[in-house]
Amino acid sequence: MRGLLVAALVLGIASIPVANAQLPGGLKQIGKKLAKDLAKDKEEGKAAEQAAAPTAAEGATSSRPPASKDKTRKYPPGMSFSSLLNGAVVLPKKGQFRLNQIQTTFIPDDCESGFVVLRTADDKEIAQFDWKPDRLKKPYVLLNIYPVTDLRSGEEVAGGWIKMTEPGDYVLDFYLPTEHYFTFPFSVVKAGGDDPFGSGQCLCTKGAWDDWGYLFYAEGKPEQNLRWKVWLRNDGCEEKDIKVHVDITRDADGEVVCTSRPNMTHTVKPDWTRFEFDMVFPEGKEVPFGTYFKAKDLLATDGAYTLTMKIDEKTYGVWKFDVKDNQLQYKGRTVRGEADPLTFIEGGRDAWWYKKEAK
Repeated sequence: MRGLLVAALVLGIASIPVANAQLPGGLKQIGKKLAKDLAKDKEEGKAAEQAAAPTAAEGATSSRPPASKDKTRKYPPGMSFSSLLNGAVVLPKKGQFRLNQIQTTFIPDDCESGFVVLRTADDKEIAQFDWKPDRLKKPYVLLNIYPVTDLRSGEEVAGGWIKMTEPGDYVLDFYLPTEHYFTFPFSVVKAGGDDPFGSGQCLCTKGAWDDWGYLFYAEGKPEQNLRWKVWLRNDGCEEKDIKVHVDITRDADGEVVCTSRPNMTHTVKPDWTRFEFDMVFPEGKEVPFGTYFKAKDLLATDGAYTLTMKIDEKTYGVWKFDVKDNQLQYKGRTVRGEADPLTFIEGGRDAWWYKKEAK
């Protein structure tokens, strides 16, 4: 307002007729002072705008909010990791991507919206998925995603499907209006071959699906059946039948404490599918062969354990975990309060996640 008044006064002074005469000395000095004040106001306004703008050092090179620096929160916003692995979907033959039935956790009660950004690993934004929260049983919230915008064209896309036809490295970033709260890197690769009589080529995803699985017993109650859950896919572009076998052994004595059911055939596709394997007592135990193995039967003996999974009699992966004080132990990215909130793996009260050991 002050700037407008100053400008008006300067213009008014400038319009006074001065033909064959000079401005009176006092009025001339007032005009100079008003012009000086106007220039000062412009500089102060410019400085204020620059001070308010986020800097690259603050992680805000665009309009996207940065991650929180508050380390005191016991339950920061997070992600139901199994829903993310189930819901980040690429159609192998069509080269399309969407998010479906994603559940997030510990979203503030007053949060009314948020968004997800799909970008390349070198930070080129591809799509934005706006969402509103559908409140489930606390602390879970279903992301009701709409609309979906292709940021390359600026247009909304029908059905929420984004074209993704290029192999490469990508990132999904999840945001509240004022906070970046989760990040999920993954890759898109080509599968299949050039055989004209084969199934052709398709796109597949790689990432956490390759390495992570979890032990599960319902509601975290030890008297419930123990299950192993993991994501599998075929490396080709067609369906394929496989035989999967899982053993859990106690490291201290090498004893096999439980196995998956033998001679079970499963069908894998080029996109990831979650499979679950009921654990049963192995042959030779005092219980009838194939009897369900309860979580309490594992938790009864503390120590280190190894889960080995074979596909068609070849070792697919090995996962290590520990039981202490008759409880499964969290490790790495699953340790609440120690893991980085941006990549923390939330398993709730009934899922214990473990990463495949490096070969």
